[in-house]
Formats: sequence, structure tokens, C-alpha cells
Amino acid sequence: MEQTVSNRKRYAFAALITAALFAVQYLSSYLAWYAACRIDFSSFDKENLFARLSVHHILQMLFALLLIFILVKTKKAKGFKLAPKYDPKGIKYTLIFCAVLLAYYVILYIAGSFTGKIGTFDHELNAVNITGYLGFQLLLSGPSEEIMFRSLPITLLLSCLKTGSKKDKVIAIVIAAVLFGIAHVDIVTFSFDWFQVCYAIVLGLFYGYTFIKLKSVIYPMIMHSMSNVISVGGCYIYMLLVANR
Repeated sequence: MEQTVSNRKRYAFAALITAALFAVQYLSSYLAWYAACRIDFSSFDKENLFARLSVHHILQMLFALLLIFILVKTKKAKGFKLAPKYDPKGIKYTLIFCAVLLAYYVILYIAGSFTGKIGTFDHELNAVNITGYLGFQLLLSGPSEEIMFRSLPITLLLSCLKTGSKKDKVIAIVIAAVLFGIAHVDIVTFSFDWFQVCYAIVLGLFYGYTFIKLKSVIYPMIMHSMSNVISVGGCYIYMLLVANR
């Protein structure tokens, strides 16, 4: 009976932490975007395609790192696994992930070339836009979002749940993935793309599993960045070779 009560308290506390994480993630993202929008990048990014996003993700990442620093210093949580780590399994997982995702997008765009139902970007395909946007996806999307949406929530939730059991790890992974999916929803207007949200949650589950399995956020970072590069790069290739013919 005491064990049951203890479990209920732990899970109730985890629910409160989840609500707090949502608030932190939403507010940090909003404030970072607000700050990024106060800067004029039109001299080199005329369509506001990548510069604002880059500043937004840098500020978001710095906020997450500051929070992690505070949590570690106050001994509220530890084990955020931010240090670089070479792991043959990590390399293997990353290569397999990229190969599977690449195959998926190849099939998707081949099918799209016949059906014409592939969504495309509405910005101009010039050297600045392509290199800037791909550069953002490669260098900033993975590091910023994996620190904020993987390392921070999973580690904090596991610290609250305390047991480190398989069940608790699954709970932490799922919660982090769902929070990542919700981050793709416009909370103010409640507008979103169902596929994008579900896609983010599915990838979030895999990133979370990799984070727990390899005890490092580095490989989820690389996977995340590469998934975005493959997606965006694939769309650019499709637009250049098929859509704009």
C-alpha cells in the first residue's frame, strides 16, 4: 500500500514537472523568437528565411543550457549527457537512421513526381537561401532542439521519477516526444499540421530512445540535424529537377 502511494506521488510530481516543462519550452521559444524578430536581417536574408530562425534557436539553446546549469549546480538533477562521446553504436545508429530516412524521402519524392502532391517551398531558390537554410538545419536545428526537447526533459523527469526503471524511461521518452510534437503547434491560433506533429512525435521517440540507450545527446543531435537536411535538401532537389521544369 505504501509503495502504491509513493508511486502515485512520484507520477503526480512528474505530471507537474511536465506542465512546467511545457511552460518553459513555450515561453523560451516565444521570447527567443520575439528577440530574433527585433533584429533586421534584410541586408543578407531578404526573405527572413534562416537568420531569424538561427538567432531564435541559438537563444533557445542558451536558455536551456542556463537552466541545465542551474539544475546541476543546485543538485536538482544531473546526467544531462551533453559531453561529446565517441560510440561505435552511435555511429551505427546514425548511419542506419539516415539511410532509412533517405530511402523514405526518395520514395516520397519519386511518388510525388507522378502525383504532384508534394508540398514545396515558396521562397526563391538562390544560393543565399539554399545555403543559409540548409546551414541552419545542419548546424543549429539538432543541437538547439535536442538540448531543449530531449536532454532537459528526459533527464529532469527521470530525476523526479527516481527509480530509473524501464517503465520510467519509457514514460520520460514519450513525454519528451509529445512535448516536442506540441512545440509544432501554434498555441495562440491552435493551428497545426497533423502530419508534422505526428512526424515530430515519432522522430522524438527514436531520438529519446537513442539518448537513453547511448547515454549521450550528441547522436540524437546529429540524427535530428540530418533528418532536417535530408528533408529540406530533398525538397530542393525535387523543386529544381521536377517541380520547376
